Amino acid sequence: MEFAIYYFKDKSVEVGNTSWMSIEDQQRCPKLITQCPNLEDDGWMKVKWDTGRKKSDGPAFFPAKVLMFGANYSDLCKKRQGFIKGEDIWQESPKRKSKPNNKWKAVEEEDQEVPPKKKKKRETCSAEKESANLMIEELKKQLADKASSESSDEEEMPRNWSVAVQKMKWLQREIKSLKEGHVEEILDAMRELPAVVTQLKEVIEKITVQSSTPASTWSTSPSGDPPFSPPGSPQVSDPNEMVLLVPGHDVKVPRRKLKSLRTTNSALYIGDLAVLIYGRETLSNSSLTGRQSGAHKEVESKPQLDNTKLDAILVHVQAKFPDTTIQDVRRIIRKKCNNINYAKQVTEKKS
Repeated sequence: MEFAIYYFKDKSVEVGNTSWMSIEDQQRCPKLITQCPNLEDDGWMKVKWDTGRKKSDGPAFFPAKVLMFGANYSDLCKKRQGFIKGEDIWQESPKRKSKPNNKWKAVEEEDQEVPPKKKKKRETCSAEKESANLMIEELKKQLADKASSESSDEEEMPRNWSVAVQKMKWLQREIKSLKEGHVEEILDAMRELPAVVTQLKEVIEKITVQSSTPASTWSTSPSGDPPFSPPGSPQVSDPNEMVLLVPGHDVKVPRRKLKSLRTTNSALYIGDLAVLIYGRETLSNSSLTGRQSGAHKEVESKPQLDNTKLDAILVHVQAKFPDTTIQDVRRIIRKKCNNINYAKQVTEKKS
């Protein structure tokens, strides 16, 4: 026999030359195989197989078992396909007769232990069916495992893709909110510029009035001494001009400045009132709660605004604007702190 069907230990089935077997295995292996050998025991022989495998410096031998010998290569290839499909390839077909090769004829005649084919067929029919069924079950199991692994990969891909899409949408919303937040801060700072300019003009006018000394304040002594200017006394604010922002809260503000606050809407009034009570410097260097921002953990937390003054602002604003909630007041003050701090940073960069 020139060819044989090899069953390798990695469960692959191939057709190759009998010369690929070692001489010892050729002598030991039965020349006529009428049933499927036991594929689970340890009786593996070493077969040289180079086709379709990685090349090495020397011949490569792989553990395998012989399923069938034959002189016709194409016939053995068909048998190989039938074995893979789970067919009984050892069952003889009445239409086909194989002529033994002269090379193996003498060896086959010496083998007296091989029973007649028909008798052997009857004895091993049940064993062949059992082995074929086992092979079919094994192939079914392999196909099922492969199908399940492929389906799990296909299920995991859409799941990972949906998570990536959700993250992209979240990042887009964050970018949009950051852009809108900066635009609003710039617009708020621009709206506050007229009020800042007005306050600066008032401060300049006061400094000008205080620095100038009228001529009527000078006096001339009867002795003809040069005019004498009385020593200047420090300006003391009139207590009557300071009024309580809310009865029961020890927070006082100048009456005139309180009346000059803008009342166009509650947001402008609350922002101006916070500047009047805390001052722009305190607002730029403080926060409403004193806690660190969750979105900007790398930035250090700022000190908290005075709660006594904050409570007075809340009571005063709710009395003046009943529709305004406590959450609205806190939100506007927080935004005012951010706007003043942002405007301060912009000014420092320009300078």
